[in-house]
Amino acid sequence: MALRALPALAAAGAIILTLTGCAGGTGSDAVVINGQRVSIAEVEKTATAVASSVRGDSVTLRDEQLVVAALVSQSLADGAAQKAGKPITPADRDAALASVPGGTQLQSDPDARPYAEAVGDVVHAQQAFGAEAMAAQQATTRIAVNPRFGTWDTKQMSLVTGTGSLSVPVSTN
Repeated sequence: MALRALPALAAAGAIILTLTGCAGGTGSDAVVINGQRVSIAEVEKTATAVASSVRGDSVTLRDEQLVVAALVSQSLADGAAQKAGKPITPADRDAALASVPGGTQLQSDPDARPYAEAVGDVVHAQQAFGAEAMAAQQATTRIAVNPRFGTWDTKQMSLVTGTGSLSVPVSTN
């Protein structure tokens, strides 16, 4: 069951990701969302727990990117819920996670819990408020992603991942 849970969790983590504007960050930040910093160390810790729990394997850059994407999605979901006047409760999150294969398993691991909670919030917001409400949240959400994890693409409304390298090749003509 754990091996089958990764695609569902990955899909849930990538649901309707949007942003406008940017926020400052440091080299130790994985992402900054409306001024709230999430460190690379926090993302690595969460991704390691998720990879171990879901696949029983070591963490990859893709696992870390999924965590970053889920955290951004969670911000949009929570913002949409606040605008609707119906903040997401732990009970809402628990019910949503129960519908995601492996969701409750991840929630029981303290190190994987940030990812599980993000996925639960996104699933709940999708069901309760719809994709449009989350997409509308982009107008008031400032997000800056560390290039190690990719870039944010507002047209695709998702995290576009690269190699994970901070080096940018110089083109010569």
